[in-house]
Amino acid sequence: MKMMGCTNYIVVEKRQGQKCREYLETLQVYDTSRKMLVVGDTAEIPVISINPSFIELISEFVGMKVLTKESPSLVKDQKNKLEILRAEVIKLYGETSDLVEDLPSTYELYNDLILVPSQCLRKCDQSPEVFALICDIFSVKRIARKNAVVNDKFRSPRTDLLLGSDPWVWKKENGIKYNFNIRKSMFCRGNISEKLRVAKFDCSGEVVVDLFAGIGYFVLPYLVHANAKHVYACEWNRSSVEALKLNLKDAGVEEKCTVLLGDNREVCPEGVADRVNLGLIPSSSISWKVAVNALKSSGGILHVHTNVEVKAGEDKRSCWQKSADEINDKICNLLKSERGIRSTCNVVHIECVKSYGPRIYHLVIDLQCLIMVKTE
Repeated sequence: MKMMGCTNYIVVEKRQGQKCREYLETLQVYDTSRKMLVVGDTAEIPVISINPSFIELISEFVGMKVLTKESPSLVKDQKNKLEILRAEVIKLYGETSDLVEDLPSTYELYNDLILVPSQCLRKCDQSPEVFALICDIFSVKRIARKNAVVNDKFRSPRTDLLLGSDPWVWKKENGIKYNFNIRKSMFCRGNISEKLRVAKFDCSGEVVVDLFAGIGYFVLPYLVHANAKHVYACEWNRSSVEALKLNLKDAGVEEKCTVLLGDNREVCPEGVADRVNLGLIPSSSISWKVAVNALKSSGGILHVHTNVEVKAGEDKRSCWQKSADEINDKICNLLKSERGIRSTCNVVHIECVKSYGPRIYHLVIDLQCLIMVKTE
């Protein structure tokens, strides 16, 4: 619970501070109005709220000992920027003004742009004074508002630019800069733990195929941190490809990536990959056959993303294992039919990326595939 006069922090070892901060951002509980503090050998990371289940989630997914602190460590006790905005609007228009209820309760910052939820600033856009306050308090020059995602094959965002005309922003994670057009692409904040895991792989000498490349969420960690020899990046959204190419250039790895615009079922090369990334949820099954055929003749690793629902009363880890085994069996059958009857695969790891509420989990199933071509 947030308490007046105090500020809430997650306290971790200093060396794990950046990793934990990025993970807290994906959970949308990192308080962007305050800064992470380094105190001795610990990092104090400001959060919006603290509760026991939240602490358990962080401990489990991030793999670290987590403490909490209601800390006055900031000598200059800053008020929450949202509270400051609300107070200033009340001063201008009165506490009963519709403009007060029109203000955001959460936000995302991208450089000099603030992005607010879809229900906010519907009336304030008629008040330049409110926009001026937002720019001053949050130190931004542009204001944007989310809208419902378009139900097309690209799941295109519908973001309104309320102030400013340049839609390009960037976000930096784990030393990688992701540029994107906020009106045409979305930044996937929820898969940071998987991006960090990929960054720790040793892919020296390996060729990787990413079947759902987007703006480079996994392509870039494979190239920049995991040291992949080459990545084939399949993506059918032209706007995402535009951002992907820019991000590859910024990272200095464009020569190590072949970008393939189009449906991966039509453009993906066969027989080239040591590992294949299938980063589509709720299921990547539409491209399992593509992934199997993309592997080299010796086989390789598939990273299969999926969502798993755990019903009330069920053990979540048992459900995860059951889902992994079912996926393994189906892909094993594809291997046999596509690459040779003696081919096989097995589950080598199950990674929980995040949860959607209490019962739906985004998992990555790592499968080791062995291709045995029948010889005459």
